[in-house]
Amino acid sequence: LPAPPPGTPAKAAPAAPRAHRGRICGVEISVSGLVVSLASHPRDCELRTWKLMTHEAAFSVPLPSAGSGCPSGILLRAQGALIAAGLDDGALQVVDLSSASVVRSFACGVPATDVAFSGDARWLAAALRDGGLRIFDLLASRCVDSFVFARPALSLCFAPSSAFLLTSHAKGNAIQVWANKFLFDPDLSAPLLRPEPKEPVRVDEPGAPEAEGPAKAAEDEENEEGDAGKGTSEGKDLPASTAPLEPELLTLSDVPPAKWQATLHLDTVKERNKPAEAPKPLASAPFFLPTAHEGVTPRFAAPLDAEDEEGDGGAGNGASHILQGDRSTSKVAKFQRLLSKGKFDEALKFLREQTPSGVHLAIEELGPMAGGTLEELGTCLAFFEWHLDKAHLADELQAYLSLFLQAHGEELAGAPDLRARCAKLCQALEGRWSALNRQCQKVRCFLGMLTHTQSQW
Repeated sequence: LPAPPPGTPAKAAPAAPRAHRGRICGVEISVSGLVVSLASHPRDCELRTWKLMTHEAAFSVPLPSAGSGCPSGILLRAQGALIAAGLDDGALQVVDLSSASVVRSFACGVPATDVAFSGDARWLAAALRDGGLRIFDLLASRCVDSFVFARPALSLCFAPSSAFLLTSHAKGNAIQVWANKFLFDPDLSAPLLRPEPKEPVRVDEPGAPEAEGPAKAAEDEENEEGDAGKGTSEGKDLPASTAPLEPELLTLSDVPPAKWQATLHLDTVKERNKPAEAPKPLASAPFFLPTAHEGVTPRFAAPLDAEDEEGDGGAGNGASHILQGDRSTSKVAKFQRLLSKGKFDEALKFLREQTPSGVHLAIEELGPMAGGTLEELGTCLAFFEWHLDKAHLADELQAYLSLFLQAHGEELAGAPDLRARCAKLCQALEGRWSALNRQCQKVRCFLGMLTHTQSQW
């Protein structure tokens, strides 16, 4: 084309159309090559897409409001073909670019500071300005978990394996890592079968300040001082709860293991602690020691009646030290009386208060061999059934049961009804320990999976 003559003004290029009316608050590029943008103008609350190579407008998706009014956009995040847009009225809109429509809508009530998709686009995490953090299941279209932090989370993101969520908080210089419990608990894998959380769980991230302030701290100090004073006056009269946390769990006793082990192996302890020879009593010396002289050298003289005193002492000590009659059965009578009245809790408390020798004496003085009846053995079996069903103090009860079977095994085997009750008790014990073994195996599997995930991450 010929050049224009000199002095001719050049034609101005046509003005490009404006993408949005207000400030652009978020831009993302999808996997299909579309540029997605969102503006913060109330009259321009919609997603607009543009072709990356030709800069042509593709389509727009209006974002509905969670309530009345004209909201505006505040942030934009993308994961594959899904786009999450946060509005200033607290709504979160999830847009599918393949269908060019809003597929999920969540009302948080508070504007979000940041949102993040998981690696498989199943979960959507939203950090709110009031310190809340909500986890949404996109497939189930519902909130599956809710937290409240002492300091609001400013940014967050999922690990590529979706096993961890990383957050950073206001007035903090650390990155907090939270494990995804939905990967380690199979009971949480079906969100449609579980209700949505009604109240958020309050969580203080490491290093966060106390929310109650100095008044609460002073109150806690006063309570600690009061508890310390009560402890010095009352001692340890109030035992801790022994009820198991779950039906398939057990609780152990609060006594040192050496106590019930000494009760179980009392014969071995006595044999080990038996002295090599009996101690010999010292001869009593008179106040004035008699002396004799060998020439001019004084020497102490032995008492003339020493042998007589020894002989008299031997004759006087010939009485038996073994208790006669019912003097040694006072504690046993009390244990039998508690069993006969069905006061099994008090009977267990009585056994726990005894020494290892007292426990042996109380258990061995039951049944026909001690002058009783087989009904006492049946009542003692009911005592063990009662406490094994309560699943508490498992270590002590196992020691008492072992002593009972060792002392009365032959008598129990000779009675058919007692033998059947022992078989039933054995089945109950095996079922209880099998359930506990399954729980321990599950914990081992979860820990193995957690450590394997950490090593990969």
